[in-house]
Amino acid sequence: NFGIEVDGSVQVDFYNFKDIINLLGGVTLDLTEAEVKFINKRAVGDPLSVGTNVLNGSQALWYARNRHDVDGDFSRTNRQRKVINALVDSLRGSSLKELTPVIGKVLPMLTTDLNRGQLFLYAVEILPNMTKLDIRSQKIPADGTFADKTIDGMSVLVPDMEAQRQFLRKTLLG
Repeated sequence: NFGIEVDGSVQVDFYNFKDIINLLGGVTLDLTEAEVKFINKRAVGDPLSVGTNVLNGSQALWYARNRHDVDGDFSRTNRQRKVINALVDSLRGSSLKELTPVIGKVLPMLTTDLNRGQLFLYAVEILPNMTKLDIRSQKIPADGTFADKTIDGMSVLVPDMEAQRQFLRKTLLG
């Protein structure tokens, strides 16, 4: 769709997502009242409160899946990015020696086109530099490059595909 070949990707399903969060000791996030209500109705675990919380895997999954607010899917994908950033932040300062057993447990939970050796090499390269790691993320469709439409009674975004391709090229290739 975007004219860009993606390799080196890593995916995780809902079940493994929960297990990975639990394996890492949870994820620390700031929650709004609406988010707390949404999560507490659905997730397994101690009730959460407004403000900073450590979410277990079930709670983090419901947080990341929630799109029941004004911005719908845009808020959901923003929350997903927050989870990833919070996990990276929680690993900053950890040594490779501390993380090697964790990596060994997490790798089988991932779907990827990289082999185990490649993943370990990336870990060895990235982990010592975690304190300096700068994560940047973008959303597709990019702002100003789509139209809101109602098609067959459903509210959808209709992207300008050429604008998306240009945005991705600029973002990914500099």
